[in-house]
Amino acid sequence: MIQPQHRLMAVLVAGLALLGTAPFAARQDATPTNITSIRAAEFFTPTKVWTAHLSMSAEAWKAMQPQYGAGGGSGGFGNRFLGPPGGRNGVAARQGIEFDYVRATLRIDDWTFRDVAVRYKGNGSYLRASRAGSDKISLKVDLNKHVKGQKLAGLTTLNFQNNITDVGWMNEVLAYRLYRDAGALAPRTAYAQVYLDVDGQSERYLGLYSISENVDENFFEERFGTKKGAILKPSTQDLFTDWGPEWPAYNQAYDPKTDLTDAQKQRIIALGRLVSGASDEAFAAAIGDYVDLDDFARYFAVLVWLANHDSLLQNGQNFYTYLHPDTNRMHFIAWDQDFSFGNSRNNGSWSIYNSWSGGNRFLSRLNNVAAFRAKYLARMTEFSERLFVADRFKQQVGEIGPAIRPSVAQEGAEWLDGLDRVIAGTSGIVPYVTSRAAFVNAELVKGQKP
Repeated sequence: MIQPQHRLMAVLVAGLALLGTAPFAARQDATPTNITSIRAAEFFTPTKVWTAHLSMSAEAWKAMQPQYGAGGGSGGFGNRFLGPPGGRNGVAARQGIEFDYVRATLRIDDWTFRDVAVRYKGNGSYLRASRAGSDKISLKVDLNKHVKGQKLAGLTTLNFQNNITDVGWMNEVLAYRLYRDAGALAPRTAYAQVYLDVDGQSERYLGLYSISENVDENFFEERFGTKKGAILKPSTQDLFTDWGPEWPAYNQAYDPKTDLTDAQKQRIIALGRLVSGASDEAFAAAIGDYVDLDDFARYFAVLVWLANHDSLLQNGQNFYTYLHPDTNRMHFIAWDQDFSFGNSRNNGSWSIYNSWSGGNRFLSRLNNVAAFRAKYLARMTEFSERLFVADRFKQQVGEIGPAIRPSVAQEGAEWLDGLDRVIAGTSGIVPYVTSRAAFVNAELVKGQKP
């Protein structure tokens, strides 16, 4: 769903008046806004549509536009989406496209956050929007970068996803929900009508965005009770591979989001040595010390059932890992799920027994470990009975669809036909899950036969 260009430049000017005449670059003394009257669980209500106004100066708007530098990281080690050293990873980053933060004001309903940092985000979704002449581009807003202590319900960063690849606006939202219902780690979501106000321009409605919880220290503090630990966002089809004893060979592909200690770096390197060189017996005996297998079985069962190719399964991206500070085990977190539910490719007939790329040594070796395979198939069986059920998705689509339809209509009547077909269950999520559930159930029965 490609939005026309006349929408993006409309959401950024209203907050300029709130800042007075002082230049944005000088707003270091802004009083932090810390909203405690609402909890994060309340903010991330699946059917809630907030109203967000993003306002900035004309100079900030100009500086926010993408920078085109030297692209392309190393193509080695299976890193087809590796960006330049020290930069972002992804298909757009590999082409040298970088996004800079600028200062702005964000107003969400009645809450005003001054001197926030905002930039574009995304890779494939950015390229699709820009090539179509659309200005509806995903946004990352850091409330705390310039004004320390500025928070919304304990959150310091918000991700506004444009859902430009999804005619139903629900793929990512319901995929994340499925992970969470399965006990796996995934962001919470809400929706927002986003407006842009740029000084000297007319206000514009960018459209309906989903808001995704940021995977950061706050995310893990709420779930594990600690802000410690290593957060990484890998981009490699050769996850946990031995690339030698020195961390610089790993840094760009693992893209750490926290400052790593030497012990954390060595732990990741040691996991790569285990996956690459250990005997089958040694690997089976030790892998549970490095990866939380119960947690990974839940994550992996949902990932395989959704058959999202743009993930750990095929492209080696769109997930986070977290090295727990106490157990020293890896956890996996779902991210960027717009290609779930057969979007882009109808992968409904992907086998649950070998749906990953054959070159993925980590997944291939792990699935040859009897103890893990038993955990994974147990979760696939359990979830097929209580979660991977078409009626559950019909209910969820039926709840969210009517809640977001007015915002989609405001974005453009041309987008309603696709949305209405998804809501009615004649295309998109419901037909996919119906066929996928039948296929997976048959696979489970086949696998149980002697």
